[in-house]
Amino acid sequence: MHLGRRVRGYELCARGGGAVSRKSTHSQQFRCLPRDLQRAILDLPEPLQHAVHHAVARCQPQYAPRLYADDWREELYHEAIVAAWEAYQTHDPDQGASLYGWGMRVIGQRLQVFCDSVWGAAKRECEYPCDEETGEPMEFPDPNAFEAVAGRILVCAVQQVLQNLAPPDAQVGAWYLLDGLSEQAIAARLGVSQPAVSKRLKRILAELRRELRAENGEKSP
Repeated sequence: MHLGRRVRGYELCARGGGAVSRKSTHSQQFRCLPRDLQRAILDLPEPLQHAVHHAVARCQPQYAPRLYADDWREELYHEAIVAAWEAYQTHDPDQGASLYGWGMRVIGQRLQVFCDSVWGAAKRECEYPCDEETGEPMEFPDPNAFEAVAGRILVCAVQQVLQNLAPPDAQVGAWYLLDGLSEQAIAARLGVSQPAVSKRLKRILAELRRELRAENGEKSP
């Protein structure tokens, strides 16, 4: 004889006089959750605690989208707890639904929307290519990364060399090389002619080349 009954929101099935409870399964899942989620569940009224466990179980949390491979169950519980409090605030006993039944409805709807959204995004997501030999994700170098790093290294080297020049020359060199000012703009700042600035820059640039070659171990021509 098969006898089905529901006690405190848990399904108990008695076969041949013995009872098998799903509570142990939920207890195992509960113990695996982070402490903050455990406390959040225990803060709920008992019927809603059961509704949270049952609604999450219906989502088959053992099958996780790749984006949530490590914490899919936790994400489902988080959504379920938020929905449980919504159910608690909107439950009207006069409508004939129990708190557990109303909770299952509200939590189930929220989880359905959440799962549809996540799984929909997962279907549109391309698999990241992996190395055939190692199975590890492949890395693709940024073609602009080397140029950016090399440019930054050069800027630092120029700044270091400019510090060794006389302050007026260092300022003119910084305006031209680092700030991008034209010879005309520098001449206007100094109140001198553009040819005078051009002559001064040639001397500064020649000094910079000698210093940079020396730092790199190269001989000056």
